[in-house]
Amino acid sequence: MKRFKVLLFVVANLCVSASIAQMYPADGNVGVPGEEMFQACGFCHGNQGQGRQRLDAPPIAGLQAWYVERQLNNFDNGVRGQHSEDLPGAQMDIISVMLRNEATVENVAAYVETLEPGGPRMTIGPPGQERPEPLERPFTWESEYASLDVPEPGNAERGGNLYNAVCLACHGATGLGLETLGAPNLTVLPGWYMERQMEYFRDGIRGADTRDSYGQQMAAFAQFLADDQAIADVVAYIETL
Repeated sequence: MKRFKVLLFVVANLCVSASIAQMYPADGNVGVPGEEMFQACGFCHGNQGQGRQRLDAPPIAGLQAWYVERQLNNFDNGVRGQHSEDLPGAQMDIISVMLRNEATVENVAAYVETLEPGGPRMTIGPPGQERPEPLERPFTWESEYASLDVPEPGNAERGGNLYNAVCLACHGATGLGLETLGAPNLTVLPGWYMERQMEYFRDGIRGADTRDSYGQQMAAFAQFLADDQAIADVVAYIETL
């Protein structure tokens, strides 16, 4: 029931963007302009792609277009966001149907890549009394994946050793990723999001679909992260890059 209410809340706030998308035939070669389509993305991911942690939506500004395209298609094709433990993924699974055609996917992905990372937090309150919106979720997510279970904060020194052994080959020494290996730029992603995705890959919530070759690759490497503390450590190191 909680999952349904959250999804209903998200969909109800996207009616305007949906009407824009309907103007473009699903089987056509002309897509919704990226900036217009981003109105749908911006509700969760922030009007500048800066993310909204309270909605479990990570910053996406500056992510490579090829990576954004792949993930949007994964959600649309049921490759990602289907597991019952992946509530944020279920939200994306619902919204992905608004991307009318492949041209729209390409347009919005190209637009996302142009956005500058590090935009200010979204605000709430009347004009003149705006304040940064809280980070806490407006709903309770009863899942072991809602947060890490660790005895101590992540240790960047330990994490660096793990990163060099497990992550460096694909994501590079600076974390900027490599398209030929399907590895995205990690430096624009927040720690809380990376922690959850590593858990997902480790536990078969993401990367289990045979159509997701890059996800399967990540799932295999995630097995080297023995527990939540190891994940916290490697993320602490990535955040220093």
